[in-house]
Amino acid sequence: MSTQSSAARSQQTISRFFPTPSKARPSQPSQLENGAKSAGSRDTLDEPNSSPLGPSSARRQDTKTNDFRNIDGNVTNGSVSISRLKDFVNIRTGIGKTREDDAACDAERASKRQKVAGNDSSDAILETRRRVSMLGVRRGKSAEEDSVVVDNEDNASAGEDVDEEEGSSLSDLRNRFAAESEAPSVRRGTMKGKAKSMKSKKLTAMVQQYIDIKRQHMDAIIAFEVGYKFYFYGEDARIASKELNIVFIPGWMTIEEATSPNSLYEKFASSIVPIERIYFHTKRLTEKGYKVGIVRQLETAALKAASSSRNTVFKRELAEVYTKGTIVDDFSKMSGMVGTSRTSGFIFSMCEELSNKSQNATVGMIALSPSTGQVIFEEFEDGFLRGELETRLLHIQPCEIVLVGDVTKESQKVLKTVASHHNSSSDVIRTERVNKPTIQNARDKLTQYYGNKMQASQTEDADKKIADVLEYTQSLPSSVIVCLSAMIEFLKEYRLEGIFELPHCFEDFKSRSHMILNGNTLSSLEIYRNQTDFTEKGSLFWALDQTRTRFGQRLFRKWVGNPLTDREELELRVAAVEEIKDSRSERWSTLVSLLAKLPDLENGLIRIHYGRCTRSELYTVLRAFDQVCSAFPTAVMERPWRSEMLNECFALLPKMSFEISKYLSEFDHNSAQTNDKYHFFKDEDEYRDIQDEKLGIIAVENELDVFIVDARKLLMKSYIKYSSWNGNDYLIELRNQELRNVPKNWVKVSGTKNVSRFHAPEVIKLLREREQRREALTIACDKSYKRFLVRIAERYQDLRNTVQALAKLDCLLSLVAVSKMPSYTKPTFVDQPCIRVEGGRHPMVEQLLLTSFVPNDIDISSGGTHAMIITGPNMGGKSSFVRQTALIAIMGQIGCYVPAQSATLGLLDAVYTRMGAYDNMMAGESTFMVELHECSDIMRSATHRSLVLLDEVGRGTGPIDGVGIAHAVLSHFITDIKALTLFITHYPMLCSFADRYPRRVANYYMGYMERQTEDGETEIAFLYRAVPGIAHRSYGLNVARLADLPKSVITYAAEKSAELESSLTSRQQLNWALRARRAITNKSPNIEELINLESYI
Repeated sequence: MSTQSSAARSQQTISRFFPTPSKARPSQPSQLENGAKSAGSRDTLDEPNSSPLGPSSARRQDTKTNDFRNIDGNVTNGSVSISRLKDFVNIRTGIGKTREDDAACDAERASKRQKVAGNDSSDAILETRRRVSMLGVRRGKSAEEDSVVVDNEDNASAGEDVDEEEGSSLSDLRNRFAAESEAPSVRRGTMKGKAKSMKSKKLTAMVQQYIDIKRQHMDAIIAFEVGYKFYFYGEDARIASKELNIVFIPGWMTIEEATSPNSLYEKFASSIVPIERIYFHTKRLTEKGYKVGIVRQLETAALKAASSSRNTVFKRELAEVYTKGTIVDDFSKMSGMVGTSRTSGFIFSMCEELSNKSQNATVGMIALSPSTGQVIFEEFEDGFLRGELETRLLHIQPCEIVLVGDVTKESQKVLKTVASHHNSSSDVIRTERVNKPTIQNARDKLTQYYGNKMQASQTEDADKKIADVLEYTQSLPSSVIVCLSAMIEFLKEYRLEGIFELPHCFEDFKSRSHMILNGNTLSSLEIYRNQTDFTEKGSLFWALDQTRTRFGQRLFRKWVGNPLTDREELELRVAAVEEIKDSRSERWSTLVSLLAKLPDLENGLIRIHYGRCTRSELYTVLRAFDQVCSAFPTAVMERPWRSEMLNECFALLPKMSFEISKYLSEFDHNSAQTNDKYHFFKDEDEYRDIQDEKLGIIAVENELDVFIVDARKLLMKSYIKYSSWNGNDYLIELRNQELRNVPKNWVKVSGTKNVSRFHAPEVIKLLREREQRREALTIACDKSYKRFLVRIAERYQDLRNTVQALAKLDCLLSLVAVSKMPSYTKPTFVDQPCIRVEGGRHPMVEQLLLTSFVPNDIDISSGGTHAMIITGPNMGGKSSFVRQTALIAIMGQIGCYVPAQSATLGLLDAVYTRMGAYDNMMAGESTFMVELHECSDIMRSATHRSLVLLDEVGRGTGPIDGVGIAHAVLSHFITDIKALTLFITHYPMLCSFADRYPRRVANYYMGYMERQTEDGETEIAFLYRAVPGIAHRSYGLNVARLADLPKSVITYAAEKSAELESSLTSRQQLNWALRARRAITNKSPNIEELINLESYI
């Protein structure tokens, strides 16, 4: 037998004592690179990455090591065969993991290991066994304990007491073939042990801990922290693997399977993500509509080692729960974060009560935005179609819906329709149901909730604010109180119920000073989204939005969807826009540059209120407020503007200057930017707990300095000093020729051919104490920081007033930017409902067209012509003309200049539309049914101050019924409601209303030019200009030609059209002759009959 080095002999015998994953428990690589000796032993088997000295950077780096990269490197060196590499890849990816395959592979590998170990010397075998037994002793395990079920991740930090050159091969092979080491698994022993475990399955303490938590939160995907990774188990792992595109490791899929003794697997199915990427993946899952719970490890290795429960499983609990609507943490700062969702972030909750035996209902709603602190409420009556509910859903555009109690089928249909028609595929609306309390229980819960908050408050001012909120909530409508009580309970799981403690967060949805655009109007006029792909581009909001801040954009969106109806408030806004537009003050350029640099202050403030603001975010928010105060320090005293709105906004900007400066002076800005909690506060005398822990750490380090002096005397080496290696501090490094005087109780941590590094027992004890002090310091720093956030949150409303002033100025600047566009004019407002526009243009189409837009005039008023009947060829621009009229009126009441040469507008109370053809299959309604339902809603809601747009009413049925319905509907709006009406039709006979009511009704058509081609076809040139008169033909054949129908089809259609037209003309001539004869033979002919006869001709 040839002589071999100890390292070579150990390498040959590795397989005998560290078999492949299918035969023995897989193990993580050593915490030190190249198999260096661990810093110490573990105190428990239930948690990963623990040492007597606590977590180290070396361990953290090692857990991120890429297994495949290690294998590739070893393949290059020829130490791993290609077949074994394939086996490793198959196990890692979950390919071919059947028991028969595992058994066959194990048998083959065992025979190979027998051959490799054939040349082992007996002393090498004994040496390796000794090292393995020593490893077990260091871990604090007995032989009996070593055979029970354990968590493989717990072995990640267990090191081997070998030198670098001897331990590297051992660690490398364990690292390479630990195929299932990233999930809780069952320690596999002999076949006899397996048979026994099938009868009585014993789960690890950590797995049982996971099962207990999961059973309490079955509706959530649980991310379970284990060491420096997060695990998804069972069905959660399958979902995470599918949605996140990460590896799925097969195993138990359900809790029942895990507790069953007949399970085919011995571990949970799992998927794994790194700890630093958990928020990125949480965001991705919530965007797809999932609820995600994050279970965190509450104990650290250092504190647990010093506690009486050091031999128990690490304590864990559900620390955070997220859904799409409850994310308030700034995940966008995480590396690799993609763009934000287009949804508003509102959670919409509703409850309803049926009115008597009809399908009408009383609906109570609360919509809240946890990321901004906004709460919207209302109680309203709704009809069978739930049009009012749809209107509110389209205005709020929630990302999550909470149904309080049972909801009728009609409401469910509306919720599904809005979710399917008005959201892109990536915007999934999550729906959840909660129990509905009685009104008395709801009031009692509110009283108890706010009463507890008052008891917990520490100042009289805070007590008064909470008392005011309680008094206000008790005065809300009954259905709103029910929703509010249910939402407080709902948000407790997410720790966001504090949003209802803000005194000025509640806002009524329907305000008397604002116009409410209903759902049809929002869609038909494309206020927020276009009707092509439901994106923002091409909408009115897109055309007007020039805001520079996120909080300004949110307010501007509200302005666009809620035009003003109060003339005094509207004129104040228009006056402010005009003054800014004409001003040459440098303050505006200063404000514009400042706004472009501001973070989302509204979101930052609410995060401070929740206590979730990080130190760097706090500095960013306070620094932004300080910049605002510094830019306009004298705005409180000065009133330089003619507009009272501008003076009020600027006066609020420096109002909190003193408080902001005080807050900024209390902490170190550099430490805040780096999130350094240990050196955050400048004056630590006010935070004695932090100071005490720091002094304790200094005392420990002084003792370590004293010990090195004693060590020099003991070793009789004056040059000895502490060194650091691979994250381990306070190592005593000696040359290998000078180890004679090293005490036996010193622990060798690592070594090379030239030097060895040791930890003395005294050093280990002091380092443990230092680590415990550090953990206590961390807790003290976090508690002090929380108290600091509470102090700032007490001034939440004052700071929010400043943000609202900035948002209002941002919106005004946006209106100014639009008003400065070419050929935009300031509208004149009058009391009488009217729309008189010269040279009006479509605000969105004009920006999208590459060519110039053809302007149009319109003049309708309640005192004169208040209805226009519009005819014309298909694609002639009829719908665009009526839409631009409505959009100009809405823009004027927003406070913006309008795209026209001149405009005189009377304030409208609403804009209603019935345009387009679509069915509602989810509600079981045909196209014609939807059309008539919309007309019915408009008839019940419109007034003489409303603008009504009706497009081709009656076309969904036969011509006889269709003409009759269209005639009756138009007559109702002209004679009964007397609203400003634009009526598009292809029925020329309806134009007779202009003859019957010449002062109320006018006929217009979209101009065109007709020309005959050489082959006899008729070509149409559209002029897109509205002119007085009637278009007697629709020229549908021209559209068929543009649609590229087969020429034979178009020719045949032209022949049939001419034939039908000739037949109709003959009938008209006969009818005219009969009516003329009757009129002539009548002795006293009726004047009206003669007039009708003349018009008939």
